Amino acid sequence: MPDNKNVFSPDSCGVKGLSDSKAENHTQEKTSLFADGLSVFDIFGDSSFPYVVAAPSWVIPGTVVENCRYLEGRVDEVGLLFFETAASLAYTEEDLPADLAETGLSFHIHHPLDLPWHESAAKVARIMNLLASKAAHLNPVAHVLHPPKAGPCAGILLADLAKEFRGTSIDSENVFIENIKDNSLEDNIDVIRDCGFKVCLDLGHMQAYGQQKLLDREDVWDLVAMLHLNGPGVGGRHESLEKLDKPGVKLLDCFFEKFIKGGTVTVEVFEQNGFFKSLQYLANRHGEAR
Repeated sequence: MPDNKNVFSPDSCGVKGLSDSKAENHTQEKTSLFADGLSVFDIFGDSSFPYVVAAPSWVIPGTVVENCRYLEGRVDEVGLLFFETAASLAYTEEDLPADLAETGLSFHIHHPLDLPWHESAAKVARIMNLLASKAAHLNPVAHVLHPPKAGPCAGILLADLAKEFRGTSIDSENVFIENIKDNSLEDNIDVIRDCGFKVCLDLGHMQAYGQQKLLDREDVWDLVAMLHLNGPGVGGRHESLEKLDKPGVKLLDCFFEKFIKGGTVTVEVFEQNGFFKSLQYLANRHGEAR
């Protein structure tokens, strides 16, 4: 398993089984059908896919640096998985070296899943700004955030968070609020809009937790700036898009019918073959002839 300072913990997002597999150490051979250098650009070939294609910083077992080196030239952008607050705050220049800025990749931050919403929005904002400062040399273009649990306090906390960002390095318009198990965003769309936030719409979460009602609001698509694409698996596992059932495929098609061209599509699959097979699936189904 990666050292405890890695941004990603496999169990944090329902990625079961890595801890008891060869992924437990860095000696695992990092090969796949795509180890010959095949990239998103090769996969889509002559087809047009008018979106920024992003990968998580856990596609191969290893550190964020190893993943960025592997993904260099293969995708447009990497999402830095700062899933655990304490481990991510412990990051040093060794973990996020300056030369990552020279890879040609753009970056966004996926902020921790264990943020202390129960304490205050001010505490959450302080942590987010600290993490943003650690990656400042990478010029993160966005900040993906899991919101507080749905309920009467959720909208208040989001509004307070927007106030806390004033005068900081984080602009509210670059904060993308994600639909999660505990909050479909259905009751928070208006406050998200009022705060200047955007939405990160997660396909797997929407299907797994029955959140399709959110799409009844046509105005939600004005806010969606990023898609998280994965198939819902057992225990929250993020599966390859190949494993989508018919309702999942229909939902995916709906996403691409509505999603703004030029937006960011993050294939949030935390396994090498599943990640690239998902790209191939997108190329076959949603690549457009030039």
